[in-house]
Amino acid sequence: ALVLWPTPQEPRSYSLVPPVHFAVLHAGQLYHSFAEVVEQEQWHTGMPSNALLISGPSKSADIEQTLAYGVHGPMQLIVLLLI
Repeated sequence: ALVLWPTPQEPRSYSLVPPVHFAVLHAGQLYHSFAEVVEQEQWHTGMPSNALLISGPSKSADIEQTLAYGVHGPMQLIVLLLI
């Protein structure tokens, strides 16, 4: 999952990602777990009020039990890794 920390200038815009979401990140910003993110990014000094986790397409079913993909988040998540 991508972990994003929006600033007060864009408090909710990151949570409204398009159906196909591209992300570019450096290889040095990869972590093995969420706990490692919290530790390495030193969130104990000031945890974000709105940390967002963006992963691949979600699965959800409405009251009629109709399965739908990408209801909460992008249909496709494409990550470009800079080495």
